[in-house]
Amino acid sequence: AMVSQEHVLFVGPPGTSKSVLSAKLAQLCGGPFFQRLFTRFTTPEELFGPLSLRALENDEYVRCIDGFLPTASVAFIDEIFKANSAILNTLLTILNERTFDNGAGKRVACPLKCVVGASNELPDTEELDALLDRFLLRAQVNPVSDAGLIQLLSQSSNSNIFDDSFVNNMASDLEALVTDVSCSLGTITMDESICILIRDLRTFVRDELGVYISDRRLVKASRLLRVSAATHGRSRVDYVDCLLLQHILWQVPEQRLAIREWLLDHINPGESIVEQSKFLMRGIASEAASLVKTTMGDVTGEFGARENDIESIKSIRSGIKEIEKMLQRHRYDLVRHIQLLEQLPEHLWLGLDESHAAKQHLLPLSKSALEVVNEALIDATSFEIALSPKVENDLRSSILDILLENDNDAMVFTYEELNLSLKEAKKKFDSVTLRKWKAAKKDFVV
Repeated sequence: AMVSQEHVLFVGPPGTSKSVLSAKLAQLCGGPFFQRLFTRFTTPEELFGPLSLRALENDEYVRCIDGFLPTASVAFIDEIFKANSAILNTLLTILNERTFDNGAGKRVACPLKCVVGASNELPDTEELDALLDRFLLRAQVNPVSDAGLIQLLSQSSNSNIFDDSFVNNMASDLEALVTDVSCSLGTITMDESICILIRDLRTFVRDELGVYISDRRLVKASRLLRVSAATHGRSRVDYVDCLLLQHILWQVPEQRLAIREWLLDHINPGESIVEQSKFLMRGIASEAASLVKTTMGDVTGEFGARENDIESIKSIRSGIKEIEKMLQRHRYDLVRHIQLLEQLPEHLWLGLDESHAAKQHLLPLSKSALEVVNEALIDATSFEIALSPKVENDLRSSILDILLENDNDAMVFTYEELNLSLKEAKKKFDSVTLRKWKAAKKDFVV
């Protein structure tokens, strides 16, 4: 949250160290810290500062903001959703624009880096939905588990993981990191495939979970993904960064698991590319086999084949080479993806448990996908060679027939298997078979 300059919301019962965490964050930032517990009767003076009596004498409506939210670097607001209409609009402006209107047209820039909001419950009115939307990152905070309770109780009451020298150095380093990351965001790219993933996820969240995701939230989420890539030394957003979306797009904590499951099912670079290439290859290869039989294996015209047929064969070879290039790019993306999955437990922004779980689920699927891509590349290369002058004319037609026969050796599923749900299929099939089942199911539905 600090590095991305975004606000974070903790939802959970009292006594789960939400305020302690915020205070530690303020220590690390090295700036002024503001803390307030909201009630239904919280006044603007408690949050933005009292009115200046001296200014009132001059008919000016100005607040003394020193020591209050408009001058804080980090703030912790407990029971954030008890904000009332008297403070809501001004609070929204500070959270979103980092500015404060201090009377007489004076707009003051706020040095606010991060607000940590906490609540025992989520808002139940539309009036507060805009406030919820200002908190990009969201986390459910639960009490310490039974296993962790022993470690918690055994700690010394005087223990402090941050000594003064660490805090001073960290504050300086953090400021430099935020500056460097902000400057580098313009060079971080986001491929169309990632944008399509986010678009499809928004559709799922809207249609299946009934959650509206604002354009502002999606733009901020895309910036957060770029920050994630930058802090890992990468020049582009990768699929592993998208795992962070499970902490951004839910409206109630129970929806996070559904979003996580959707992401795990869809985070796979170019999943449709292999099927597209196979579909194209089947049509091209069948046409090539028919032409080769017409030319008696001649692909150069040296043995009397018609010029039109030779040009068609050359065009087919060119098409196959393009498919090879597409598969090679896809293979590169998959190898990169697998390397990032191997390193996922070291991800700076994901919890260790969730990164291990994601790796355990995604890595076998990606490795299986790589095997399928390698097979498709071998098939494409074999067809391309079979149409080259390197192969003897009298063998060419037989080779193409063998390749076509192997390509048509598809797995057959029963009617009952094709009617399984995705969840049921995952339990029934291994990763390779599951991929073939998906392709067969798609054709079955069509």
